[in-house]
Amino acid sequence: MSPSDEARPATPVRTSFIAAYTLAQIGAFVSFMPLLQVLLPLKAEAIDPANKALLLSQVAFYGALVASVANLLAGAISDRTTSRFGRRRPWMVVGALGAAGAYLLIMAARTPMALIGGIVLFQLMFNLMFSALVAVLPDRVPDAQKGRVAAFLSLGNPIGTMAGAVLIGGLLVTEFTRYIAISLVLLLTLAPFVLKLDDKPLPRDARPPFKLGAFIAALWVNPRKHPDFAFAWVGRFLVLVALSLVQCYMLYFLQDVIGYSRIFPGRKAEEGLAILTTVSTVSNVALALIGGMLSDKLKRRKLFAAGAAMTIALAMVIFSMTPSWPVMVATYLLLGCGAGCFYAVDIALVTQVLPSQRDAGKDLGVLNLANTLPQALAPMLAVWALGPTQLDYQVFFLVAATLAVAGGLAILPIRGVR
Repeated sequence: MSPSDEARPATPVRTSFIAAYTLAQIGAFVSFMPLLQVLLPLKAEAIDPANKALLLSQVAFYGALVASVANLLAGAISDRTTSRFGRRRPWMVVGALGAAGAYLLIMAARTPMALIGGIVLFQLMFNLMFSALVAVLPDRVPDAQKGRVAAFLSLGNPIGTMAGAVLIGGLLVTEFTRYIAISLVLLLTLAPFVLKLDDKPLPRDARPPFKLGAFIAALWVNPRKHPDFAFAWVGRFLVLVALSLVQCYMLYFLQDVIGYSRIFPGRKAEEGLAILTTVSTVSNVALALIGGMLSDKLKRRKLFAAGAAMTIALAMVIFSMTPSWPVMVATYLLLGCGAGCFYAVDIALVTQVLPSQRDAGKDLGVLNLANTLPQALAPMLAVWALGPTQLDYQVFFLVAATLAVAGGLAILPIRGVR
């Protein structure tokens, strides 16, 4: 951080702040993960049953490209917002309302182009909201609490994914109720945090300057000047490509390879996915809390993050063996351990290596490319790895395992964080 940057936050955040922030994070994932894991695969299958995997790849690819650009712009915009309602709050509200509206377009889609249009709008609005939400962490949370707060925030992924899977895969059976439910969850869980957030207005004379050429140039973070940020970015990117492969295609794996409906007659594969997700949530939550808090106490992030990446890789190797249903359940427990620890510790690590505190929103937007670009790369890798039959899941999961190992190794050279 340069001397001209604003000071890092020093005032500890309260339990009520952490609780509201965690609830908002959970709501965001409840609204997003069921769409990615269940609703989009089902919609692609309904529109083009013969080429469902290819259509899903196309939809995910275009959506991820838009998400990448939207997150970069949204972070820079919120950094420079001088509204009397604060820097981050206005964009959380606009993004959440827009995302809820996009669900209606996705639900109504009957052609590939309509589905792509719906997901493009959703990604634009959701990332406008989510980038502002994430930027609150470096805005408000001091370094000494980052591991603890990040541990709770990381619960958003497993709990949100589980709640969404149970809601969509089991409790709600009609398309209309599914989309309405995730829309309401997003709005209602975000509201308490938005209303109570101490989001001080940015004085106009403190607003970072904005010139389009300079902004575009600033999106390139020189790895020679900021090597820790570069290593953190690469590590997160590779691990999240591996996880994105599983999240996008596990429903089809259960349908076409494991044969869930044959093992359990009368049951749908989305019900099996809900069970697996629920099982993994137990270990995910436990390891997120333990990993985040231990990384604070021991003041070590890299060992936990790299070890978590290796655990994820091991789970992928087991998936490649087309295990029985009981082994699938056990492996999802293992995957939850790795993913929970990685998400909790990695977010604490990366917020400590941001190039600039003043431009935290923009820098987090650059970092978030490591979240959104995997969603674009994963579909292309999936089409290649699955082969002409779209059923070669052994290669598919071994590719994912290799990526997770590489991501864990990329974290180790970081010097600014132990």
